[in-house]
Amino acid sequence: MTHGQHSHDYGIAGYTPSASAARGVPFAVGTALPDMILDHARDGIALLDIRGRLLWMNPALERMLGWPIDLIRGRNPAELINLPGDRPTPDELAAFRYQPDSTLFQKFRVSRHVRRDGSWFWNQQSHALIDIGPEKTQKMVVVTCRDITEQVRVQTALIQVKDDLEHAAHHDDLTGVGNRKKLTRYLASSAAQEALITGRMGVLQLDLDQFKQVNDTLGHAAGDALLRHVAKELSGCTRSADLICRTGGDEFLLICLDMPDPDALMRRADEILQRISRPFFWKDHKMVPGISVGASISSGGASPNDAPPVQFGGEALIWQADQALYAAKESGRGCAVLYSEELGARYRAERQISLDLEVAIEQNQFAIHLQPILHLGMGRITRCEALLRWHHPTRGVLTPADFMPAAQKAKLVSQIDRLSMNAALDSLKTLHEEGFEDLHISLNVSGSILEDADYPGLLDWALQTRGLAPASVGVEIQETTIMAQDALDGAAAIKRLRQMGVRVALDNFGTGYAGLAHMSSTQLDAIKLDRKMIKRLAYDARARIITRSVIHLCALLGMQVIAEGVETQAQLVILSAAKCPLIQGYGIARPMPIDQITPWLRENSVIEMPIRLPIGHESASSAQAPAAPRGDNSI
Repeated sequence: MTHGQHSHDYGIAGYTPSASAARGVPFAVGTALPDMILDHARDGIALLDIRGRLLWMNPALERMLGWPIDLIRGRNPAELINLPGDRPTPDELAAFRYQPDSTLFQKFRVSRHVRRDGSWFWNQQSHALIDIGPEKTQKMVVVTCRDITEQVRVQTALIQVKDDLEHAAHHDDLTGVGNRKKLTRYLASSAAQEALITGRMGVLQLDLDQFKQVNDTLGHAAGDALLRHVAKELSGCTRSADLICRTGGDEFLLICLDMPDPDALMRRADEILQRISRPFFWKDHKMVPGISVGASISSGGASPNDAPPVQFGGEALIWQADQALYAAKESGRGCAVLYSEELGARYRAERQISLDLEVAIEQNQFAIHLQPILHLGMGRITRCEALLRWHHPTRGVLTPADFMPAAQKAKLVSQIDRLSMNAALDSLKTLHEEGFEDLHISLNVSGSILEDADYPGLLDWALQTRGLAPASVGVEIQETTIMAQDALDGAAAIKRLRQMGVRVALDNFGTGYAGLAHMSSTQLDAIKLDRKMIKRLAYDARARIITRSVIHLCALLGMQVIAEGVETQAQLVILSAAKCPLIQGYGIARPMPIDQITPWLRENSVIEMPIRLPIGHESASSAQAPAAPRGDNSI
């Protein structure tokens, strides 16, 4: 039905609907059996002359086309069944001839054709050249046709399914941007490799600020809307060669392949910060997204030594951007930070600390130092605070401030807390066995272990195995820990501890957070006034008024107050006048290991009145705070 040289598809031939295949055909087709086979074949069969004019077609082809033989005999079928835009002109029809050496006779051809009723179908055709005599006019073409519309539909659907699966495998379902698989493929592309080699690849690591609060307050639907909003705004900041990926719950990654220098990358980061921070509305709720950005660029002077132990490349740049993102969060969020050599050195040190911590946990390199707490009314040491120390094999004794940030990032805090708890209770048991049966101990508890539903049970078991009463133990919880946790979970954990008989104290009270709100909403046994507040007592009237008010309020609520950081006689006098029950600090004693605090307690467990600082130990502060103003010690 087509030919090999002409640009148009001239189609198929007609058929004779009677059993006499010879009707209208210039030669005898054969006996009755071949006629019967042709008439009953399921494929359409046509006979055309060398000029493409229809001589005959079988019933199957007549049904396929909707045209009877009598209406189209002698015409080129392309006039009728080709799509309107593909039909040949009269001149083209007059000039057309089948070429015997055409490749048309060596392969199948698939075309979209039109039936008489206007419906279209996919037609698979094969062409065969036959000779019935020596003359050119005696060469004819047999065309076999098959309607493969259903097969094409199925194949098209399968291709679409494959394409959809391919897209789904490399794109995020929620936002439509790329995923980690897409990122891996992208980094391996020639364009990405060239940008990396030529020093023009920039990476922006983005993380939404306070995303959990959106989910907790407005629900996950609002969180999803926020993620889609961020993806949309990011798409407005990118070029065709860039890649946007969602790499985590609220984390996105933007790779830019044409960054000439770090300044250009940071301008792109600032543009993103401005676009994403614009308010948008979701179900009448005004949402103002916040985002932090970490940036790195291959032309920024970074060396393979700054990267993790993998081949330096796109993944290393992503790692660097991730470290810069940590710095952006630590700087207060809502900003962009560019990776630098100094930043790399800092995080390499933290990474080494993290590795050392794993060994320290395995080998239990931690110890407890105890700092005495003085009861002012009784003039006695009634409790100690257990403070963790790490005996590092090369760096000496480290305080939590030296290693806890790295422990938090490495998610090792809970393990360290358990070791600290057991070591502190062992120290308390030792002190009881040494004759200090009335001595209590305070444990510092991190937010990560407080979130562990098993913690109260673990503490209870640890107390029972040592024969210690729950009332001899207090748990100190950071004010920031309560704020960071889900309110119900935090309250439930505190309630379980208090039901056990363990005291719960709010640590670092007065550091600028909502302490008074927690006093009213959370069941607590005590608060600890932060050392920054105590340090100002002798020379800041506002600090004295606040301290007096808090102590008075706690007395009304049946709560104890512990003032930490007491170092001077002036501070002691002011706190005594304000009837503060308990104090601790370097003016009383420094933290000591168990083998040192036992003899110290024998000498100082009862303090002579009136109390004079320092007690049994030189003050840690070489520069004393100014003395209290005369006549103003009775806060």
